[in-house]
Amino acid sequence: MAEFKFSDFKKMMTLALSIMLVQGVLALLVANAANAQESLMTALDHDQDGLISLREAVSDKDLLENFNKIDTNDDGFLSLDELDAHIAAQAKD
Repeated sequence: MAEFKFSDFKKMMTLALSIMLVQGVLALLVANAANAQESLMTALDHDQDGLISLREAVSDKDLLENFNKIDTNDDGFLSLDELDAHIAAQAKD
C-alpha cells in the first residue's frame, strides 16, 4: 500500500483550488459579456423591438463597422443571439 504524503495532498488541494478559481473567473467573464450585450441592446434599440437596425447602430462605431459581419442571417438587424455569437467568436481568436 502506498504511503500517504502530506505534500501530495497539498499539491492536489492547490490544483483543485486553482481549477475552481479559473472556473469562477470564466463564469464572471461570460456573465459580463452577456450583460454587456444586453446593455448594448438596451442602449441602441431605440424602438425596443429587440433588434438593432443599421440606423440604430450608427451611434456605435465598432458595431457599425462590423454590422454586416455580425448580421449572419442578412436580415438587416442584429439580434442578441447574433451579438453573443460575435463576442464568442472574438473570444476564440
